[in-house]
Amino acid sequence: MESEKWVIKNGTIVNPEYGEIKADIKIENGIVTAIGRGLCEEGCKVYDAADKYLFPGFIDTHVHLGNFNSFEDDCRSETISAAAGGVTTVCQMAKASKLPKFRPPQTSYHEVLGEITDIIDNNSSVDVALHLNLSSYEQIDEIASYAELGHTSFKFFMSYVGMEGAIKMGAIGVRDGIIYAALNKVSEVPGTLAIVHCENDDLIEFFQRSMTEKDKENISFSDFAKSRPSIAEAENIHRLLYYAAETGATVYVPHVSSIKAINVVKEARKNSGVKVFVETCPQYLVLTHEEANKMPGAIAKVTPTMRDRETLDYLWECIKDGTINTIGTDHCSLGLDKKKSVWHSPGGFPGIETIAPLIITEARKRGISLQRVSQILSYNAAKIFGMLPRKGTLRIGADADIAILDLSKEATIKAENLHSSSTFTPYEGFKTKAYVEATFLRGNLIWRDGDLLKAKTGKTVLRKPIDLI
Repeated sequence: MESEKWVIKNGTIVNPEYGEIKADIKIENGIVTAIGRGLCEEGCKVYDAADKYLFPGFIDTHVHLGNFNSFEDDCRSETISAAAGGVTTVCQMAKASKLPKFRPPQTSYHEVLGEITDIIDNNSSVDVALHLNLSSYEQIDEIASYAELGHTSFKFFMSYVGMEGAIKMGAIGVRDGIIYAALNKVSEVPGTLAIVHCENDDLIEFFQRSMTEKDKENISFSDFAKSRPSIAEAENIHRLLYYAAETGATVYVPHVSSIKAINVVKEARKNSGVKVFVETCPQYLVLTHEEANKMPGAIAKVTPTMRDRETLDYLWECIKDGTINTIGTDHCSLGLDKKKSVWHSPGGFPGIETIAPLIITEARKRGISLQRVSQILSYNAAKIFGMLPRKGTLRIGADADIAILDLSKEATIKAENLHSSSTFTPYEGFKTKAYVEATFLRGNLIWRDGDLLKAKTGKTVLRKPIDLI
């Protein structure tokens, strides 16, 4: 697709590296070619962004396309939802077992990467980077060859070992031997890292063992949270970081939800110098399990679970001080019919479209700068996952991925107005002041004022191993 020539003028650029700048941006051949005042507009389309804020396109570090629907269908619908939310790159948890033709989860990605990238390149409306889910020694042995192809991040589950429901979703829990082997291999391949879901199954089983079937049928979100306490998350992270320190691997801990877990990370960074990045999610920053109790059915069910108000506030402090590096949504699309029982329903809900409005609105209430928001929603993810300087920033030579926001326009989140194939959101009724007016992807205006202007504009993002230290 041939990109357009644009001058975006009169806006305030939110640069994650330098802060807020009143300047215009010129776009040619899909990249930023000039930043300044009074840029030549000859031969260019002009977008007047007066009183608007220009952010680097947001990066959702954690999505699950194809968990409940076909991968192809989700690539179409959920990336439109991303564009509507100013998200220009999503990081997909790729699974060999979730393709039109079933393959075992342990299948070599050399057999399926072509199919995965073809589906993305022919259906997605935003760019997609891949985190490859690995669950066998044979796949681990191929990490270097995957990195050579441009896929440098690898997902593992320390939880869900042998759990049938998780296996159906492609979430294959593995024993510690696999985890240690993976970290050992990652330490040998420069610029790669391991993403590890951390919850201790044995501890969770202990806390749930006294529950009767009747208890499970009538369980509240608050009691569900007690059945998956923060010690289960913290212990698993502690063990992971011990292995990381021993092997020298770089690790990324997704969806961190608790004070205990964060404190384990702080201690490891201080005492062992372990290379660890931390992601949290919007649900842990704007919802508590008490609020989830008031929602119908199980629409807010997710694991790890939401915690209490004290934890929520603590996580925001960790965003302020840099302890938390990124925010990802853990997005998945599924029908409301699957969200009836807190105990029996699967976890997960949509979040791509609402991440930026929610986080920017709440961050401003808490006195967090827009520059910091831009770092945690764009720049840090691009740096950690090898996409900088193409993605995650607004500088000359970068991809012209731009989200234009009106921070004075109030909106109320309603599922009926969102663009995911899901028909619900746990953020129903939330009021935001961060309206996504327009989204540019590699120089093309793909979204404006509630309308998708260009579909299927996305492509697979291939990355080069980089030095993360």
